[in-house]
Amino acid sequence: MSNSQVQPETLAEYLAHLPMTDEQRAELAGCQSFSELHQRLSSSTFDAPTEAAQASVGRRLTLNSAEELEEAEMLVLDASGRVCLKATPPIRRTKVVPEPWRTNILVRGWRRLTGRTNPPAPPKDENVLPAARWRTVGSIRRYILLVLMLGQTIVAGWYMKGIMPYQGWSFVDLNEVLHQPILKTVTQVLPYALQTSILIMFGILFCWVSAGFWTALMGFLELLTGHDKYRISGKSAGNEPIPKDARTALVMPICNEDVPRVFAGLRATFESVAATGDLDRFDFFVLSDSNDADICVAEQQAWLDVCREAGGFGKIFYRRRRRRVKRKSGNLDDFCRRWGGDYKYMVVLDADSVMSGECLTSLVRLMEATPDAGIIQTAPRASGMDTLYARMQQFATRVYGPLSALLAVGRIPLLGPQRDHPHEAVHRALRPGAVAG
Repeated sequence: MSNSQVQPETLAEYLAHLPMTDEQRAELAGCQSFSELHQRLSSSTFDAPTEAAQASVGRRLTLNSAEELEEAEMLVLDASGRVCLKATPPIRRTKVVPEPWRTNILVRGWRRLTGRTNPPAPPKDENVLPAARWRTVGSIRRYILLVLMLGQTIVAGWYMKGIMPYQGWSFVDLNEVLHQPILKTVTQVLPYALQTSILIMFGILFCWVSAGFWTALMGFLELLTGHDKYRISGKSAGNEPIPKDARTALVMPICNEDVPRVFAGLRATFESVAATGDLDRFDFFVLSDSNDADICVAEQQAWLDVCREAGGFGKIFYRRRRRRVKRKSGNLDDFCRRWGGDYKYMVVLDADSVMSGECLTSLVRLMEATPDAGIIQTAPRASGMDTLYARMQQFATRVYGPLSALLAVGRIPLLGPQRDHPHEAVHRALRPGAVAG
C-alpha cells in the first residue's frame, strides 16, 4: 500500500487491532503513514516502507505477551536475522523413497502375461518383525468376501435379467442388420443395447451394496460371538504407562477451512489429551495448504490465540506450505520428510475431527501391544448435527455403525494393506521395521 494513499480511517483501524493499551495507542495516533508507524514501533529509521514493517515485527509480537513468548522460547531469528515466531520444531529430514506397490492379483497377472516384471517384495527383517499369521487369515477372509459378493451379484443379475422385456439377442438377425438402413438398425438394436447397459450398471451397484451387506453381517456375527483371536479390541488397551519413546504426532491437513471451527476442535482435543497426563507424548501439527490471504492470516492468529490460552507453545505447531504439491497427500508427505523421523506414531485428523484424550492414548497403547499392526483406526461418529437428515445419519452411525466399523477400521484383519490415510487412525511413522497394513 502506498503511503500517499493511506487514509486516516485505515490507519486508525490498524491501530485498533494492535494489542496495546490506550496510552500506547494514543502515542501512535499522530502517525501520518504506515511507514512512520512501523518506524516508531521499531525505534529505527528506514527509507523503504517494507523494511520498516519487517523491523517492527518483533515489537508487534511482544506488545502484550513478551514474557510469555520469551519463557516458551518462541522468538527466534530466521536465516536473514529477522525476528519471527518458532511455529515448527527443528527440521530433521528423513529419506522417503517411493516404491511401486502392486497388490492387485489381476494387475500382477496381466503384467506377467505381457512380459513385464512385478516389483520385488520389500526386504523384511524377521528379527525385528516376525511373520504374522493374521496376514494369511486376512487374505482368506478377503477371498471369502469376494466369492460371497460375486455369487450374490450373479444370482441377483440372473433374476434381474428375467424381468427385462427383451430376452437375449435372438430376435436380432445379423445378416438383416448388415443389409438394412442404418436408422432401422439403430431402432432395432438400441433396446437390446440399453437393456445390456442397465444390467451391467445393476451388477456394479449391486456388488457394491453386497459388500456392505456381508461386511455388516460379519460384524454382527463377531459382536454376537465375541470370539476372534485376531481381533484388536479397545478393551485390551489396558492402563500401562506410554513409553517415553512412543511419541505421537497428531497432524491436521487443512485448506481454506472454517478457521474458528478447525481450531476449536483442535483445542478441545489438545485439552482432552492434557487431562490424561500424557501430553508430553503427543505433538500437534496444523498443516495448512490455504491460499486465501485472509484465511491464512486468520489461521496464524487463531494458532497464536490457542497456544496462548491453552498453553500450547512448544506442543501445537503450525506450518503453511508455499508450494502446494500433490494436495493433501503431498502435505502429509512433506510432514513425513521433515519431522516423521521424530515420531513413532502418527494420527491423521480431518479438519472437523475431535478426538478424546482417552481414545488417543488407548490407540497408542494398542499399537504398542500389537507390533505387527501398521494402522489401527477408531470408529468415527457424527455429533452436533442440526438438520433432520443429519440427525438421522448421526443416529444411524450410533446404532449400526459398529457393525461395519468392526471390519472397516481394522478391528478384524480383513482389508489388508492400505494405500490412503484413514482419519482418526494411528499409523506407524517412519521408523525401522515399521510395516503398514
